[in-house]
Amino acid sequence: MKVLLIAINAKFEHEGLAVWYLKQACQNKGIPAKVLRFSINDSIQRIWASIMEEQPDVAAFSCYIWNREIVIKLISDLKKAKPDCYVIVGGPEASYEGSEKDFYMYGADFIIRGEGESKLPSLLKAIEKKDGSFSLDGDSCGGTEYISPFCSEYLSLIKDRIAYIESSRGCPYRCSYCLSSVSRGFIMYPPEEIEADIRKLVEAGAKTIKFVDRSFNVNERHALAIWDIVRKFSGRNVTFHFEINADILSDAQIESLISMPAGLVQIEAGIQTVKPETLKEISRVMDVDKAVDNLKIIMGKGNIHVHTDLIAGLPYDDMNSFKKAFNRVYEIKAHHLQLGFLKLLHGTRIRLEAEKHGYKYREYPPYEVIENRYITADEILVLKGVEEVLDRTWNSGRLNLTLDYLVKFFDSPFDMYHDMAGFFRERGRLYQPLSAENLFRLIREFSSTVGGIDLLSLDSCMALDYACSLKNPVIPEFLTCSGVRALDGKEILESLTGERWRKEHRKRILVLSGRLPATGLSLHNTGKNLQVSGMKEEGDPGNNGVNHSVFENRMLIDRAGNKPDITDRVFIDVAHIDPVTGRAVPTAVF
Repeated sequence: MKVLLIAINAKFEHEGLAVWYLKQACQNKGIPAKVLRFSINDSIQRIWASIMEEQPDVAAFSCYIWNREIVIKLISDLKKAKPDCYVIVGGPEASYEGSEKDFYMYGADFIIRGEGESKLPSLLKAIEKKDGSFSLDGDSCGGTEYISPFCSEYLSLIKDRIAYIESSRGCPYRCSYCLSSVSRGFIMYPPEEIEADIRKLVEAGAKTIKFVDRSFNVNERHALAIWDIVRKFSGRNVTFHFEINADILSDAQIESLISMPAGLVQIEAGIQTVKPETLKEISRVMDVDKAVDNLKIIMGKGNIHVHTDLIAGLPYDDMNSFKKAFNRVYEIKAHHLQLGFLKLLHGTRIRLEAEKHGYKYREYPPYEVIENRYITADEILVLKGVEEVLDRTWNSGRLNLTLDYLVKFFDSPFDMYHDMAGFFRERGRLYQPLSAENLFRLIREFSSTVGGIDLLSLDSCMALDYACSLKNPVIPEFLTCSGVRALDGKEILESLTGERWRKEHRKRILVLSGRLPATGLSLHNTGKNLQVSGMKEEGDPGNNGVNHSVFENRMLIDRAGNKPDITDRVFIDVAHIDPVTGRAVPTAVF
């Protein structure tokens, strides 16, 4: 019997785990199974042809919101061309009441709900024996035995890609919008087995290893054990990503994180809303103040990339309360603030209670909110505009200094992005592709409409952002009209200890003169009366001997303890990169 396990991933660089768990589970029961992998960017014809060429007896699809429509089409085509092929569907989009009818309508023979590692092998045995009485259901987490999905075939595929791993399964929380609240049970796998799998992934060349644990740090001992393991892989050109609950971070967990080598770990912390009434309605347990304070501590250290989340469209959250939430979370200054929109997923309580809150939502994946009793469709569109400019500017990491300067001239961060979105929309550029240079040009045009702006300060920030984020030593002319100038890099470089001018520097060295922000600058050891607070680099910044693994936030202070806000000259070596932000690190020149 020929069994195909078919994965259609959201992107090429993502390699989903489900089919590999199933392959290993089948192998453990003596059932051979072959994995076919695609992405949603592949044509249906290509996927269809690849399946048909295998002439399967059983085709099992892993179904999610991003591939549901493709899977349904493939099931229909497959059953018409090969009606004797058994079609099995599993995954979140097929696992809950009301979500399975389309799959049966188009020809699916079996639907597996919940975990498939134990159910699929049993079903395949029944199919092989022609046992029509097979029945097995349930959606709770399975046993504590860990099944590693990382076979040699999988490992051969993930070089320079994103790999996923789970050290626990299930979630103890019951947020009404989340699928994890539907399944019961919570299990943690032995850290030593997780370490063995991490080693496999690192040696296979994965660029990012994402832990899919829904609340990674809910058990302190387990979280600290895994973070101690992760620390062993510093210097291996790999980054680890964790989804955490920021409000329950203990002192020990915070200490573990802020002592990590820079760039080794990323954390994602969902805040979602700050309105108590909303938190209660969605059954979300969250101390917002504690979460914000903890994340500020981590951001203050500068060694961890921090991602925060908000969800628009939750019950009782209107435009004013969402604006408050945005401003509250923005003050964390996380590297990425994801402005998401509620998805009313099959099986979730919030979908079952949609009528209670007057929800209107898309009837097709990803089932995103259109409006409810508290926020209108037009207001959702306003927030979509804010999301767009936020992603292009702050979240891109390209314009952080510029935005920090601009926000001072608005009543709140939300107001700045709201007005920016309106400016982009008026010029027909809100949803249009933009090159990096055109993005800077458009932000420059927008900034010129803001009252009180000092153009030299603005252009200094923008020029520094341009050089550091794009690693480009050539500054566009439109950023130099107010007095920002590029100086002779050769003369400056030769004045710095430990450096000498070489021809190859022409392609990577820039010296800016202007009214430049001093925040986050490093400083060459030139014997001047300035020092750097918070640095742990084992060499002069900009030199080849810098140990980036101990990179931290930097702040210039003089001997009197003063912190200058601006400096008039900055030296930029675009090869000197902060491993957390990915930006070149500017160096103050005095």
